[in-house]
Amino acid sequence: MKPVDPRLVRRSRAVRCHLVAVVGLGVVTAGLLVVQAGLVASVVAALFTSDPALLAAVALALVLVLRGLVSWTSGVLATRASTTVRTELRHELVDHLLDPRRTGQVPQSARFSTLLDGGLDRLDGYVARFLPQAALTAVVPVVVVVALAVVDLLSALIVVLTVPLVVVFLVLVGLVTRDRLDRRWGELGRLGRHFSDVLDGIVLFKVFGRDQERGLRENGRRHHRATMESLRTAFLSSLVLELFSTLSVAIVAVSTGLRLVGGSMDLQTGLFVIVLAPEAYLPLRRLGAAFHDSVDGATVAHEAMDLLESGRSSGWAAPPVRPRIVLDGLEVRHEGREAPSLRVDHEVIEPGEFIAVTGASGAGKSTLLAVLLGFVHPTAGRVIVGGHELDQLDVEQWRRRIAWVPQVPGLLAGTVADNVRLGDPDADDEQVRRALRDVGAADVSPDRSIDEAGRSLSAGERRRLGIARALLRVRTGTTDLLLLDEPTAGLDDARESAVLGVLCDLDVTVLVVSHRPEAVHVAEREIRLDVSSGTVVSSVAEGTTR
Repeated sequence: MKPVDPRLVRRSRAVRCHLVAVVGLGVVTAGLLVVQAGLVASVVAALFTSDPALLAAVALALVLVLRGLVSWTSGVLATRASTTVRTELRHELVDHLLDPRRTGQVPQSARFSTLLDGGLDRLDGYVARFLPQAALTAVVPVVVVVALAVVDLLSALIVVLTVPLVVVFLVLVGLVTRDRLDRRWGELGRLGRHFSDVLDGIVLFKVFGRDQERGLRENGRRHHRATMESLRTAFLSSLVLELFSTLSVAIVAVSTGLRLVGGSMDLQTGLFVIVLAPEAYLPLRRLGAAFHDSVDGATVAHEAMDLLESGRSSGWAAPPVRPRIVLDGLEVRHEGREAPSLRVDHEVIEPGEFIAVTGASGAGKSTLLAVLLGFVHPTAGRVIVGGHELDQLDVEQWRRRIAWVPQVPGLLAGTVADNVRLGDPDADDEQVRRALRDVGAADVSPDRSIDEAGRSLSAGERRRLGIARALLRVRTGTTDLLLLDEPTAGLDDARESAVLGVLCDLDVTVLVVSHRPEAVHVAEREIRLDVSSGTVVSSVAEGTTR
């Protein structure tokens, strides 16, 4: 992973402006260092020779004040840039997540919340400390070497030969530190996911007497161990850099001292070399100390850029009404898996069909729905919707033509009626009650209060609420395709019969992913998925009419 993510530089104007500013301030700082070393050497040499040094002393004080102002300005700019970058990225990440034209899988909630909550705060050290120090490291040693070469070529040669050694050890130590920090970031992500899962199912854990304290404590210990390992490595790396920098400066000092004693170098030149030479190594030592911030910040920037670049649809065509859908040579492969996640040789879905999608776990049933929704791009093959490839359609308009019921329908804090009305905000109370009644949820009061976690609802009630919402959307007449993922799982026979009966009466294309034989029986036909041999289609319930 690069210390400076070029995607972040391209995307953030604040980072680009900050880099330009710190490079300019780095040049000024390097120039002031050379002037300061020359003035210090002049004042000290004047004290030994009893020459007047008042003017040089005043100039030295002025240079010190200017260095202080430059350092203060750099700190202010760095803080403002860091705040701006974090704010911009937070807004962009939230906007990207809510963008209706976004494609790609929905990011894991724990990963996203970890990044938005405390992850982006790690950009403070990255933008405010590491980037300015990287600019100084690129500028100051070059200026120092040039200045030394003007007055003493041997000292400049020693610096030129020893600085690369410090850089080599900086890189070696940095590689080890990066591995430790990557492990710590992974432990933090796992801790966040575990904690999020525990909070989501805390009621069930309490009901069944499952204590999660031990698991959370163990995850916390792993994160603590990974953090301490990274800190130990960081401290040892600082020791190594300080040691080699000190030895390099000592070589310059001994060489200069011997020549001063031998009379081949005057006092002022010797003092100038001894004062200025350490400044060639100081930026490298500080960069090594800031490397921890660079790895943390680069990891966060990499995560944020991956999420922001997950893609937006560029389709333009308006989706046709009641389209014929053709799956031609469709294949989806996910990273890290040898076998395809979904494979369909050829399949045609006619308008108004009721189709049951079946297959073993992992055969790609939910992946097929994600492809039709535009959240997963096929690795090979095409999805043709009414004569247009799916990628050519305006994905926002296409999704408006779809009603979708996932395995765990999402909820908003409010009442049952508020959540059902997400399918049709203009629906009146009678339409809401009818939708609930049609899916066998007449016993669920529309006025019941629920929260986002749905703690007051059973799993079956939550599914029926999601189906009622989709049913209300279909009845607006703006929907051509209804996708349901295991809609009757956990329902008793009576309620399952009610749900399947109302689905059979709809005048839209219905795809039901199900393991239940009842769903297959009432469907017009079955699409059985098998990733090893493609799609096997078997007709069921012949004579079924819609």
